[in-house]
Amino acid sequence: MDERLKRELAEAAAECENVHFIGSDPVQFPHRYTDRHDIEVSAFISAWMAYGSRRVFLKVLEKLHTVMDGCGGPYAFVRKRRFIGLDVDADSCLYRFYKWADFLKLCDRLSKAYGEMDSLESFFIPGHQLSEGVERLCRFFDGVQGIPVAGSTSSNKRFYMFLRWMVRRNSPVDFGIWTSVKPSQLIIPLDTHVFQAAVRYGLTSRRNADLKTAREITARMAELWPDDPARADFALYGMEVS
Repeated sequence: MDERLKRELAEAAAECENVHFIGSDPVQFPHRYTDRHDIEVSAFISAWMAYGSRRVFLKVLEKLHTVMDGCGGPYAFVRKRRFIGLDVDADSCLYRFYKWADFLKLCDRLSKAYGEMDSLESFFIPGHQLSEGVERLCRFFDGVQGIPVAGSTSSNKRFYMFLRWMVRRNSPVDFGIWTSVKPSQLIIPLDTHVFQAAVRYGLTSRRNADLKTAREITARMAELWPDDPARADFALYGMEVS
């Protein structure tokens, strides 16, 4: 990677990764809470919903958080199974391919997870490959609409975005409340904007925005940020939008 591109990426990351970014991103929802359990549950649900039209899914997330806050907050909502008996038509559309039944199933699985562990971080073992934890997480949520099949070649953008939120430290945007995963292990959350920017700047020659491509771009970004390659998510998103 030439020095000019490194400089442009560093400048774009510095400009994009700030508190002003939060208000237009799904990360705004977990930022409403101070309790780590509420943050984690809100973040997982927000990442699960984050696809398609940002304007639309942010409105849906606002509705879901209003419901959860009315039941004691995200963690109490799932841990105490307050989603049971929610006055909704389970077969009606929640958002695009999601029905309310999918949200209820996701909450049921989260409730079971927190019945067995204190945090979803428990799926990740310190010193082990990140992919092992991602596969364990996928298997636990198997059958929930929107959760990739374990071992999928999908870029798994939403899971890696959730992990970025939980793992990256000293960030005005990300929380850094997990310690079992190092920031250096993260893979860049690969969406259309990031992929297009990576292609434009010669960071990948691959044609598909899949997991292999995400790993390739992450490896290139490690040339600039060896301990924190996922910071490139801000850099590439900022460069593509601008």
